[in-house]
Amino acid sequence: MPKDKIKWGIIGIGAMGAAHAKTLISNLVENAELQAICDIDIKCKNKFPDIKFFTNSNDFFNDKNIDAVLIATPHTTHVPLGIQSLKSEKHTLVEKPLAVTTKKCLELINIANSCNVSFGVMLNQRTNPIYKTLKQMITDNELGEIHRIQWAITDWFRSNYYYSTSNWRASWKGEGGGVLINQSIHQLDLWQWLFGMPDSVHAHINLGRFHNIEVEDDVTALFKYSNGSHGLFITTTGEAPGVNRLEVASDNGLMIIENNKMIWNKNEISSTEYLKRSKTPMEKPNIKIEELKFEDINFNLERKNIIQNFSNQILGIEKLFVDGKEGIYSVELMNAMIFSGLNKIEVNIPINSEKYEKKLDEMIVENLATDRD
Repeated sequence: MPKDKIKWGIIGIGAMGAAHAKTLISNLVENAELQAICDIDIKCKNKFPDIKFFTNSNDFFNDKNIDAVLIATPHTTHVPLGIQSLKSEKHTLVEKPLAVTTKKCLELINIANSCNVSFGVMLNQRTNPIYKTLKQMITDNELGEIHRIQWAITDWFRSNYYYSTSNWRASWKGEGGGVLINQSIHQLDLWQWLFGMPDSVHAHINLGRFHNIEVEDDVTALFKYSNGSHGLFITTTGEAPGVNRLEVASDNGLMIIENNKMIWNKNEISSTEYLKRSKTPMEKPNIKIEELKFEDINFNLERKNIIQNFSNQILGIEKLFVDGKEGIYSVELMNAMIFSGLNKIEVNIPINSEKYEKKLDEMIVENLATDRD
């Protein structure tokens, strides 16, 4: 008999895993229910006393009643647990980031390619109606050729207390990075999804500028494209109140996205045509201003949308919105930015994954030695 509900198991019942569990228990996702949870901390059982609980991942993955697994454990465990889940023939949804490095991403992707189950990644901001609208406009060439992109995403404010609540956070060994891998991985995914991968990156990063941490909490990066367009990406967890403002300057005008609004300053004549034909020295094309307002979409709703889509895809109701294989691109951007910033060089994309693995190992050893001093 065909299934009418997907039975989910969640491994990792920290803040994010618990949030996903509450979403499923609250029946916010149609055609889905929470079957089991797993965590090495026995106290997590008390969070959801009516749900089957495991402390052993082998027993969890061997449970035949679980159809799909959501992995919400620390970053460095995503790949080994993802491989175990896929080989156990579980439909597998991995929290962001897919992995800490592109090399590790490929290990997981290669296994997924050999398994006959669904594979996804929790890059939930792609479900935000604003970015979906912008994506469609770009696909339909409404913006024309893009000349410049600037994204200041500095409203990720975090306190020192935040970093102290988990011993794996904000370390090269435990997390593999800071603001780029934890918070701004969302915008890096959206950047490549909307505008494509740049050809090179030159980043300036500050390690522990605002916080008592060993990884980056302040980043400014220049992205370059072979057609001459470029982008500026700015992010930090130390600025308050911060801003989330995306500007896209193109042949057909200027798009500004901020505060749940899209403001499209649309040129009546493309800037390229106007500068060629104009008989005046400094006048600009006339513009028409179009404004679209969107309801405030919170992260919980976005995450719910991903779980809903993943469940529906398993049931054959709709296509997968974020394929797990696409999770490698934001990780590659993150790796390139960190490698560039640590070495103070411009880095071509695709990056040399072996060199990045070596650099990450060096940072881990260096900071472990510092901890012992």
